[in-house]
Amino acid sequence: MTGTDTIDVAFIGHPASFRHLAQMIEKTDGPEAARRVIRNEKAFTAFMDWMPSRATSHRPIIQLNGTSVRAAMIVCWFLPQIIDNHQKLMSGIAKVLQAVNVAANMGAKVASLGGFTSILAGRRRFSAADDAGITLTAGNALTAALAIAQLRAVLAAQDRPLQGETVAIVGASGDVGGTAAALLGTEPRRMLLVARNQVRLERARRLLVHPDAACVTLSDAIAQASVIVAATSASRPILNADELRPGTIVCDLGYPPTTTSTTGDQKATVLHAGIAEFPAPLGLGSYSRLARPNHLYGCSTEGVVLAARPDLRHLARAQGESGRAEALALLDAALSLGLRPVAETLDTQLAEHLENLV
Repeated sequence: MTGTDTIDVAFIGHPASFRHLAQMIEKTDGPEAARRVIRNEKAFTAFMDWMPSRATSHRPIIQLNGTSVRAAMIVCWFLPQIIDNHQKLMSGIAKVLQAVNVAANMGAKVASLGGFTSILAGRRRFSAADDAGITLTAGNALTAALAIAQLRAVLAAQDRPLQGETVAIVGASGDVGGTAAALLGTEPRRMLLVARNQVRLERARRLLVHPDAACVTLSDAIAQASVIVAATSASRPILNADELRPGTIVCDLGYPPTTTSTTGDQKATVLHAGIAEFPAPLGLGSYSRLARPNHLYGCSTEGVVLAARPDLRHLARAQGESGRAEALALLDAALSLGLRPVAETLDTQLAEHLENLV
């Protein structure tokens, strides 16, 4: 491998849906190949189990303030639905290991895990990556920091102080949700915490030290919250924008998004958050699945920041380890490199979810 072939950071991810997969194939193999895949969805989905993780042809050179970062995209061929199937889950874990090895062989010093790959990686895979001389990060800290920074900006634009808001964190016992809650601190009037694991959720509530924080059900959160931070991973949407109170702001950090609409006539403000805007287009094509070519998910952005700032690589965290201090330090570094937090509307993603549910 020559010096020009070596990359600094690898983005490890997976298709967000079967439709996204077809779009990726269309870009690489043409419309007819995509149509064949769509016509044979069931057979191709089964065939994906045998497809190894591989790097795409994209090799963007990302220009930042004072430095440049060479990147590559590595795709793990599985869909979010594997979370519901034990056998496919084991296959997904193997694909994440393959992807980490591909990144190491390409000379990457940093690899970021996107979507379900961070969940499947587990802490042991992070230790293995350390042994191979590669810094692996789930990107949860910077994802939360970007989302909360954007939420603050949206609230400020609407002249809505946090002190008057009831904020619900869906997925509060996880890394992204827990870090988002910690970044909000005691500012919101009330904090409603939602998660599947009640033991971990109660522990998260105690650690938050908010004077009016409560563990509630998702339905209670929807009924009471004026702001919802959806920071959980799910194979299907868990929030219906049509059912939210008018004026509710939703920051959806999920990949794929966890908010949908059955009518497209929602009165809530639904934002796809946890995203960074770069100074120039990134050249990742259909793999990013974002509306603008210079937008990148927070998990991948954290990889870029750590590649550009080797002095901060000790801040990389596995699942269950990120926190407020890491999030703020990484956000400061991102801002100094010329990046800024942004959000996208969920119109495109909502339409896709609706089509997939039909």
